[in-house]
Amino acid sequence: MIRVFSSVVSLLLLSTVTAEAGRSIRVFSVFCNAYPEEAGGGINAGVASDQVIVNHIFSEYVSPVAWGVEVHRVEVQGQKATKSGIEAAWTTFRQEIGPDDTVYVHFSGHGVIRDRASGEQWLQTCDLTEISRNDWAGEIGALPCRLKVLITDCCSSYPDEFIVAEGNEPVIPWKNVYYLLLKHRGFVNITAASPGQAAYGTDSGGFLTINLESDMQRFRTWSEVFASTQSRVLNESTEQLRGAGMEGEPQKPFAYSLGTPMLELDETDGAVAASLEYIFEDSASRRYVGDELYDYGLEQLYLARNEIFARHGYDFSSAFLREYFGSLSWYRRRPGFKDPKLSAIENANVGTILAVEKEMGGPYLGGKAVLPGEGGSAAEPPDIFPYSSERTLSRSVVQTLTRPELSIARNEIFARHGFPFSSKALRDYFGRKSWYVRDKSARDPVFNTVEKHNIWLIEKIERIQGGAYKW
Repeated sequence: MIRVFSSVVSLLLLSTVTAEAGRSIRVFSVFCNAYPEEAGGGINAGVASDQVIVNHIFSEYVSPVAWGVEVHRVEVQGQKATKSGIEAAWTTFRQEIGPDDTVYVHFSGHGVIRDRASGEQWLQTCDLTEISRNDWAGEIGALPCRLKVLITDCCSSYPDEFIVAEGNEPVIPWKNVYYLLLKHRGFVNITAASPGQAAYGTDSGGFLTINLESDMQRFRTWSEVFASTQSRVLNESTEQLRGAGMEGEPQKPFAYSLGTPMLELDETDGAVAASLEYIFEDSASRRYVGDELYDYGLEQLYLARNEIFARHGYDFSSAFLREYFGSLSWYRRRPGFKDPKLSAIENANVGTILAVEKEMGGPYLGGKAVLPGEGGSAAEPPDIFPYSSERTLSRSVVQTLTRPELSIARNEIFARHGFPFSSKALRDYFGRKSWYVRDKSARDPVFNTVEKHNIWLIEKIERIQGGAYKW
């Protein structure tokens, strides 16, 4: 085999979350979001959105302590996503892989098809050089570890009028991602389009990345994930090409292989059940310290804190918490019960987790939303998502909001830019926020990538629920 990956090291990010066991989840991501102007077009913004989507999977849906794994993440992006930079990062990355590890590789950027008859794909890097997808897939498939995953979303066209939609089925990301990453073996090898085809995307991300991330939250085998993603992407691209009156072939994702589920391990296995049922299984018996918590996402920390109350049968008001804990076998809701007697260890852990949440911009949900017209006119209403300009939101919580709550959550992002609302209800509501400074000129805010993603996600759920609420 041709040796494709070599050269000097050029990394953007290398982070490690340590747990108890020897098995690791090793993530290698390449986001080519710094193409020169003549090649960048719409793709740089779309790849940046892919970056937000992929990173969210590993920051919010992976529980290192509960799953008994270490998580290692290497990310190459921007000006460092050259051919030599990617090759060097890969050479270093692959040296630490163990036999029980899961290796997850994602590439987002341009692609080149030199010969449509052969359909071979070449991945174009930010210095406009190319890497053979076939050769890289060969190297990944030969890695001496339990599970290898290669996802490439490239060779993309970015029509302005396209909207990437997805269904409204329920999601259980913590359970399904666990099975996909730790209860499969072999090689999952998926690319955005069939050999010889182009792939589509928008500023919100590639059709493949958006739908694949969504389906990873819905299904626990790679064959189910891919079947749903392939069908949705094909249908969406067909309908939108037709609706836009555009020429072009619909996009049909292609899987060279999908790995094999470890069928002998299912939910009845004690170790699996414990891994799926708790964030911190021992938070009633062991004091946690802040340094143990900083690599967890806000969603994980919020669930871990409320897990302590749930053990006592706490009756949650939040639809998100009711749905989450209601899916766990050990939770026994005590109707109306709001005053659990926590032990000293439990109280200490609640305080420690909440302190870390606040340091990270949270908490994840700050309590019951006070909507326009509620709670009088003097008190400052709490933000639904105080961090939605810096951290990505999860569909698992956004889909539990009502249409008025969705509207407020979306407009919180606009309000941070001083947006001058025309609706009196929204003017009055955000006028009660101490941080809101109305700016008559801020009618077209410049949003960062995270804000764009969160607005897109909220708008998607609003469409599914019947449209934006009218104040």
